[in-house]
Amino acid sequence: MKINNLSDMVTFFDEILYKNHDRFQKEKLNATNQLKSYIVENHIHNHEKNMSDLIVEFFHNLNKDLKKWDFKIIRTQDEHLYINESAHGKIFIDTSNKRFWKIHSVAKAEISDYFHQTLLKKRNLDQIWLPIPFLLGLKKYGSTYGMGISFTEHLKKDELDDKLFENQDTLNINIRRLYVDEMLKLLNNSSLRSVMGINKISLIDPSKEDGEESYIIDDITYYGKITGRGTSFTKHDYILYNILKNYEKQILHIEKQYSFDFEEYTNTIKGFPIEITFNRQDIDLQKLVKILFSGKKPFHLWGIPDWKNENFCKITAIDLHNGNYANSIDFEITNKFLRAFLPQGACGNSIARLLTNIHQSIDATSVMEGV
Repeated sequence: MKINNLSDMVTFFDEILYKNHDRFQKEKLNATNQLKSYIVENHIHNHEKNMSDLIVEFFHNLNKDLKKWDFKIIRTQDEHLYINESAHGKIFIDTSNKRFWKIHSVAKAEISDYFHQTLLKKRNLDQIWLPIPFLLGLKKYGSTYGMGISFTEHLKKDELDDKLFENQDTLNINIRRLYVDEMLKLLNNSSLRSVMGINKISLIDPSKEDGEESYIIDDITYYGKITGRGTSFTKHDYILYNILKNYEKQILHIEKQYSFDFEEYTNTIKGFPIEITFNRQDIDLQKLVKILFSGKKPFHLWGIPDWKNENFCKITAIDLHNGNYANSIDFEITNKFLRAFLPQGACGNSIARLLTNIHQSIDATSVMEGV
């Protein structure tokens, strides 16, 4: 099937979803070509070049780094849809939203994940980061079908952990359907709740379309990968649309309301600090500062702490990750809270990344507050 526009793409994915569903109903076999979508943040800008040409040039250069497979970027009749094609599968890139792109594929996960990971290594691209309250808030767009919990313990990790269990989660649980609400109740009343990082929420949207049953089950991860099973790409895209709408709203709110700037006419400073409060009681401040500002994954912040006393320090940190326009961010930190002072023009995605990864490896109950 030749795909010329977004409407053709929807039809293409609907057919694959239904075939996978039908095969499972008849043979009880899960398909290897499941629908996978990724949301990425784009900072590709050049006022001297047409945006479409920039996008084609970007993916042409990216394809040189995809050593495992040969890909070719293709324009379609739709100015917002591009296809990165290889003999092993197609990657569909929907640029309808100028800042946040949606990427879809039914190629094997080995291929689509590799493409996504290679993409994020490029300058001017970042992934989205979904903190725990954001993930839980998505339940209004479908019925809760499942939940994933994991935690990578950074504060209590020692050298032996790295030697024996490198890059492994300290805790990992998957819950389906009937037990999700019960597990959430247990978490809220458990002494372990600070290390119960919800890393995935699964939603099911069943309803009738034109008199026929249709549904989608979406597994939504904290790093912006959404895997769909069912019969309706439209329902899948509706959930993606709401993730993106709410996420973009929050990022813009951080950038517009909290970024610091000097207003010459009134000689005043505009902006407010963003505060992340820790609820975990056993935080070692020295270790926390080292983890957050070493420049390593997943925080990508580097800075030299200025210790005011053993319980408080200030840091001017460089955000090493893509998209923050080389801006530094000032921090104040204790073992009870962290304050971030975002400069004008900085990317709000840096704050989302910070909070999300604190939830996944420092304190799953930490809370972000503004004024």
